Amino acid sequence: MEHTEQRSAAQNTTMGPPPTQNPLLEVGTLDYGLTDLSLIQDEHWLPALEAGIAAQREVVAAIAEDDSPGTVATVLHPLGLSHRLLSRVERAFSCMFSVHATDERQQVQQELAQQLAGHRDWLTLHPGLYRRLSALESALAQGETSASPEQQRMLAKTLEQSRAAGAGLEEATQAQLREINLELSAAETAYAQLQRHEAAVHAVHYAEDSELAGLSEQELASARAAAREAGHDSGALLHLNLPVQQAPLERMSVRDSRRRLHEASTARGTLTDDQGRTTSQIGAQIALLRARRAQMLGFKHHLDSVLPARTAEDRASIEAMLRTIADGARARLGTELQTLHEAGVVDGAGPDGAGPDGAGRDGATLDGAAQETPSEDAATLRPWDISFGIAAVAKQRSAADSTRSNQQDPATQGQSVPLEEALRRVFEAASRLYGITVVERRDLPGFAPGARSFEVFERSAEQRPGAGVGLFLLDLFARPSKSGGAWMNSFSVASTLTGSSPVVINALNITAPAPGEEAALTTLAMRTLFHEFGHALHGLLAEAEFEELSGTAVPRDNVEFPSQVNEIFQELFTGGLAEAGQTPPAEELWGKGFSTFEHIAAVVLDLAWHTLSVEEAEAATLDPEGFSAQALAAWGLDHPLVPPRYGTGFFKHIFAGSGYAAGYYSYLWAQVLAADASQWYREQLGAPPSAEEREQALVAAGAQVRRELLARGNTRDPLESYRITFGRDPAMGALLRQLGL
Repeated sequence: MEHTEQRSAAQNTTMGPPPTQNPLLEVGTLDYGLTDLSLIQDEHWLPALEAGIAAQREVVAAIAEDDSPGTVATVLHPLGLSHRLLSRVERAFSCMFSVHATDERQQVQQELAQQLAGHRDWLTLHPGLYRRLSALESALAQGETSASPEQQRMLAKTLEQSRAAGAGLEEATQAQLREINLELSAAETAYAQLQRHEAAVHAVHYAEDSELAGLSEQELASARAAAREAGHDSGALLHLNLPVQQAPLERMSVRDSRRRLHEASTARGTLTDDQGRTTSQIGAQIALLRARRAQMLGFKHHLDSVLPARTAEDRASIEAMLRTIADGARARLGTELQTLHEAGVVDGAGPDGAGPDGAGRDGATLDGAAQETPSEDAATLRPWDISFGIAAVAKQRSAADSTRSNQQDPATQGQSVPLEEALRRVFEAASRLYGITVVERRDLPGFAPGARSFEVFERSAEQRPGAGVGLFLLDLFARPSKSGGAWMNSFSVASTLTGSSPVVINALNITAPAPGEEAALTTLAMRTLFHEFGHALHGLLAEAEFEELSGTAVPRDNVEFPSQVNEIFQELFTGGLAEAGQTPPAEELWGKGFSTFEHIAAVVLDLAWHTLSVEEAEAATLDPEGFSAQALAAWGLDHPLVPPRYGTGFFKHIFAGSGYAAGYYSYLWAQVLAADASQWYREQLGAPPSAEEREQALVAAGAQVRRELLARGNTRDPLESYRITFGRDPAMGALLRQLGL
């Protein structure tokens, strides 16, 4: 990984504005138009947002009042330029709020969300703008004007969005829709804030280090520091991450400590806000509002209202995929749980069948030998034993198998990889595939505490940095003010119309190292880093005229596909990509039943909430948790040992915003695409006999994917891009093999 303090010739080197000015009102003065975020104060956000809204409304009013024949130059281009300031403000706040939501920013976010919801309704329902867009559509159909394929797609998507919002409906109906949208925005904000607060409140404090036996010294040091930061005089504190299965459960050998952490995780959804509502109750109200909106737009339920903007054809095709996977996952989970029963993975058994001191605790050991007669409860698997047991059996099998070719690589042995080595691998894989070079920029201010900045260049023939592509900003470590999980976001996206370049972020929630220690990534964190950088590449390598079609602006059930493909390139550093058509070895399939089952249970929960009629949604608000339980039982996914990955009370994806509402299936849908595309990569690399020829094949395959898929974003139908790139329609076979189903 290279490092430089130099800026390329094409970059802006102007000094930033005086602190007394609002830095958001002008194009950023740092490289690639990035605003110097260190100059932004909380009082800057609302005035800048209001200025952005006013600027766009002025342009839209002019478009609507223009009586000249509609063309791309008089309608689409002005509309595409109208939001430059608004987008800059909205994107910057979204990036910074997600990684560092201070109390002040949470107050700002409520006001921003309300104003943006009202403005979006004004824009999508504007009668004069809708008239001009419709007239341009007619003119193109009649051959009275012309447009490129991307411009035609932009027009179609804009009209699709307006019609889905209610454009063309009676004014009274539109007024009702606006009211619902404002209520939804307020409820989604309330859900997000209470969910974040509840995660902090439910953090688990342990008085003694011995209660956390099995965790690494780095994890313990971080937990002690978290306890001090939270105001505890001693002990260690484990914060809750978003999924129900907390990562430390895999390593915590004290059973009662696991119980406390798991119960804290599943207890989310019980605290109330200042209106006396739990997140579960707020989530149910959100589902009701979405059902009402869908009904007003002429749809049966919310899923039907969003399907026109997805790649899935209909509900039946989604559920057909889910049932195939659910049936296989249920059967595989049963086999895995039986293995855990037989292995005796219960009270305190470490991965080698003993406690941390070499002696079993008061229960059965991994090989079934008991140190003393266990009670019935001690010998019975409980929900907090499952991820621990899965990890314990995996480690035992790994230790017993000394013949694997990749045994020396830490990432394949469940060990941690030093952070700098992990970053080197991620960047090198992208360099080999897509012909880019990543260089650290220590001279740029971080957008969050501890964040790092990198510049991405085209790689020249001399393997040195060439033309600048964009900036990649990385925020790795967890903090109480940060959203849970991992994600990609953008300060700006590639657009030839607005002249903007990509500036993207990746945010993870890795445990920070103790002072003086080096950070290291677990196997799971490594996969997450590759996954999120796949999203980043989708944004960095985009080529588009309109920001609205650039990079990751693809349908929700397509956006996860390129990032999942990027996960397989970890294999480049552990012996090369596996051959096409192979079923993964048993050790890689171990635990897939468990992980797939909890995932698909969450998918079903999402679809259950968003396929309700108004009457059904009203009934569900009376008992949200009861409705959730019934929905899981209807699919046979109400397992007492394996709760859904996200419960109604902490399902941020679908209730803290609308992006994944009725779309959490997207991860599995994208997995079908990703598994089939990964198979294609393996096919391309399977024939060349020499290492040099295999590398050439890798470069050629990467160039094709970059050119025909990553660069295209949503400038054409993503499924068409898939067919052009890979030469076929995606099939489920590769995914079923990957999941052992």
